[in-house]
Amino acid sequence: MFLTAQGGIIGPFAWLLGKLFNLIYNLLADNNGIANLGVCIILFTVVVKLLMFPLNLKQQKSMKINALIQPEIQKIQKKYKDKKDQESMMKQQQEVQAIYNKYGTSMTGGCVTSFIQIPIMWALYRVIQNIPAYVTKIKDMYEPIAQGIMDTQGAKVSDFLVNFVNDNNVSGASYAIRNFQKVADITVNNVIDVLSNFGVSNLNQLLNNINMTDQFSSNVDKIDKIHAFIFGINISEAPGYKITPALLIPITSALFQFISMKVSNANNTSTGNDAASSMMKTMQFMPLMSFFVCITLPAGIGVYWSINALISLCTQLIINFYYDHQDTDALLEEQMAKAEARREKKGDKKSFMERMMEQSQDAQEKMETQQAMKKNSAASLRNYVPSNEAQKVSENNKNKKYKEGSIGAKANIMMNYNNDNKK
Repeated sequence: MFLTAQGGIIGPFAWLLGKLFNLIYNLLADNNGIANLGVCIILFTVVVKLLMFPLNLKQQKSMKINALIQPEIQKIQKKYKDKKDQESMMKQQQEVQAIYNKYGTSMTGGCVTSFIQIPIMWALYRVIQNIPAYVTKIKDMYEPIAQGIMDTQGAKVSDFLVNFVNDNNVSGASYAIRNFQKVADITVNNVIDVLSNFGVSNLNQLLNNINMTDQFSSNVDKIDKIHAFIFGINISEAPGYKITPALLIPITSALFQFISMKVSNANNTSTGNDAASSMMKTMQFMPLMSFFVCITLPAGIGVYWSINALISLCTQLIINFYYDHQDTDALLEEQMAKAEARREKKGDKKSFMERMMEQSQDAQEKMETQQAMKKNSAASLRNYVPSNEAQKVSENNKNKKYKEGSIGAKANIMMNYNNDNKK
């Protein structure tokens, strides 16, 4: 895991985005191989958002189509408003699905694209959080320091770093140190993972504790230079709850998130897009979460969150402006034509939603059949009149008393019933 480039399903996305970040850094680096990480993060976020713009556009278009067809869906819902039986509810679902099929969309059209973007966004976050794992020149700045710490601490290097992080409350390194403690055989890369989440002041303090400040002063100077940002903000350090220029980062991040969500909510509410509105309501906590993430983690993460939120806001405004000036009738006709073309190309192959609807209907019919059979069987038993032979058997067993409703009583009735059927 560690220097780790991110593993698992996120791994390939993080690897690709890491290559992009490495390219941007190298393009901006001067003769000493040093570039400003704050600028790199901004450009990196902009490029990734541009690459993801087609997905965002598709998401917004799907949400817009769903909003435009709401009158047709509401008409069906009104038709079945007072019908709560299973058959009516099934018919309502089928008619609503037919509307979605007509326009080539689905009730979760806008949400599906959002879920597709989740691994990309998480990979983007992991690259920002662990830059030395993806940018070779930055890793080279930390490597001598990490090797020096390992040489001096030996087998105690794990306890040394864990104690330092805990004693000095290095919140930015909390995630890295938890993973570090799980590693059996510590390597230089593992140490770099932890050190890269230190602020420069914490790094200097750690080196001072082991009398290695002078030895690696040039490395620390380079690390300090790449993390220096506007207004004297060092993006390797968390803003914290102090009145400093760094506090602008979590504030702007939360503000942009809040405005972006307001714009999205206003658009979805005005168009009657209930599904999108419901999803947005569940995300009302995002601005607050953004603020606390940006105030407790290194400011570099906050720069990413702020720029990401700002670009999302601008993208939302541009897309809204575009669709607000479109001919809605022409847009729906285009959608119907595309949906018809897809159906012809697909032939008899049914969509996942159509298969689910059919399976649900089959299950309902099977359940109704079983209930009818049970009802008929119960009626047959109630109306059963024993034959003469059965009556004789019953007469012979008259001294046998069964508790009413017991298994024996029911078995006796069934025996007589089966004997009559055999005749």
